[in-house]
Amino acid sequence: MYYDVISSLPQLPYFTRAERLPITPLRLEQRLRRLRPEHAAQLEHARSVLRWRAERLTAHSDESLLAEYAQLLNAELSPQLHEYVSFRRIQQIMLAALRRVHDGVGPWENTRMWSALPHMYHIRQHWDVQDFGLEYLYPWLPQARECLAAGDAIGLEQHLMDLNWRWLSRTAEQQMFAFAAVFAYVFQWEMLKDWLQCDASQAKARFTELIDKVTDVKDS
Repeated sequence: MYYDVISSLPQLPYFTRAERLPITPLRLEQRLRRLRPEHAAQLEHARSVLRWRAERLTAHSDESLLAEYAQLLNAELSPQLHEYVSFRRIQQIMLAALRRVHDGVGPWENTRMWSALPHMYHIRQHWDVQDFGLEYLYPWLPQARECLAAGDAIGLEQHLMDLNWRWLSRTAEQQMFAFAAVFAYVFQWEMLKDWLQCDASQAKARFTELIDKVTDVKDS
């Protein structure tokens, strides 16, 4: 149990209501040094794949992204972290399929893609059906499709962040003071950081954050 770690972390505001990060990267990393080695290793590996904008910062193909998720899922992870990785993988592949439909691109030719996830054969067979007929399983699909059709990148990001934020909040509530609550906090913190960085109106808050970083260095 991680009573000391969780107790030392300030509450995170919901990302659309935040003005600044309540804890700096340096301070967060200092708190995470209290994790047991096996949990620290799991979190480091997962963060390298699940960072919110990792796919945008590198030239990932759908296949290479899938390979990273497969490698992570084959690693030794806590049950809750494994569940979140699976959740994110399904989300990424479903979103990739929506984008291919939106761009007028057909189904993947690589057969490995079709054995990667549940329902992939169904998706291929229902490629021309709106939301692949899976909106009852993935209720977030229609809004994601509408954002793609409207070219609303910010709306899509907010929709997906909200989906992940709520998943992580439920996990943290169910696993208070456990490792699951720690990784839920970290992934929510990273979403909050990226949301603030993409919003030009938060420039002043980011300046304040930089000042805090300088202060952290002086205090360390």
